[in-house]
Amino acid sequence: MKIKKTIVYVNFSPYDNAGRFLDFLTASFDWVIHFSYDHLRLQNGRKTNILTVYHKRKVVERKQLIPLRTPEFLRFFSLPGVALLILFQTWWHTWRLKRKLEVIDYYFTVNAYTTWIGNILKRRKLVKKTIFWVWDYYPPGFPDWRLKFLRWIYWKFDRPALQGANKIVSISEKLVTLRFQLGALTPNHSYQIIPIGTNPIKKTLNKEKPVMGFMGMLKESQGLNLMFDNLSKLQEKFPHLKIEIVGSGPQETYFRQKAAKFKRMVRFYGYVEKENDVDKIIRRWSAGLATYLPVASNESYWTDPSKIKAYISQGVPVIVTNVPDFVNEIRKYKAGIVIDYHKPIQLFQAIQKLIDNQSFYSHNALNLSRRYYYKKLYPKFFL
Repeated sequence: MKIKKTIVYVNFSPYDNAGRFLDFLTASFDWVIHFSYDHLRLQNGRKTNILTVYHKRKVVERKQLIPLRTPEFLRFFSLPGVALLILFQTWWHTWRLKRKLEVIDYYFTVNAYTTWIGNILKRRKLVKKTIFWVWDYYPPGFPDWRLKFLRWIYWKFDRPALQGANKIVSISEKLVTLRFQLGALTPNHSYQIIPIGTNPIKKTLNKEKPVMGFMGMLKESQGLNLMFDNLSKLQEKFPHLKIEIVGSGPQETYFRQKAAKFKRMVRFYGYVEKENDVDKIIRRWSAGLATYLPVASNESYWTDPSKIKAYISQGVPVIVTNVPDFVNEIRKYKAGIVIDYHKPIQLFQAIQKLIDNQSFYSHNALNLSRRYYYKKLYPKFFL
């Protein structure tokens, strides 16, 4: 698919190329104007908040955008400034590039606030159409009052974002049904369902050594404590097991400290920028960890887990808790093992079962991933 048009794509690091979406855009559009914002500002000093302009897949401009770095204790209070910077910089650079390119056909994003910005740009005739790919629902109840307040603010943008967008696409029927129930969508609204895609390898690889891995944001809701609280028992039961962690996040230091005594067993890669490099790391794993914390405030109940799509794309089966809807697919295709977060013994049993039946589960994982190949899914956005 080749579209001789121009698109603005706004997302947040490290999700810019989740499901290979940025790869699809740069291969499909003549011009891609990509804004990558780091709203968490927790990437250990690496360069974030970047504008990249692609022309026929080649980078023709890369510009460091203004970050708003603050000490950790001021991070919450600085968020209004971060939001204003996102608004101003998206507006300014879109206006600047519109003068050069004359027409910007699409504005595409996955977030209610940045969709709201796109709708403003559309009213100012800087872009022609806005597309909101709905990824998330943030349950309002949360133990931390700060996050509870932020989720309340976010929902103030959700309704106008949906109602102002030219096209609404959701990763699941569940998210759309919820918004109809909340009144953010009405029967007059049309929508599509397009899940996050996969990029399957051609065939599975034999694993010489047992390696369990995790890829994603390092935060409590990802359920990493299930593994880190049981490192001693894992080392005792699986003396040759290696654990690899790819990603960064608000609790990276916390998890590094918990693993400090297990340096021979646990390796932290930090944030890995290139998707192909991430794939090479995952490809070696015997199992991918997706043990989401089963609490009502966890947004993972409502999302399409890009990490699981990344695992199965490399023929890596999943150890997952019964949180995301995609668990039903994992069960149906026997592409991994579903465990109870509160029963650590099931984690040990799952690792053993996946090691003992490596070929069976790896082939099933790869076969499942082929159902969601991104090159078949994503053209539907622009039909």
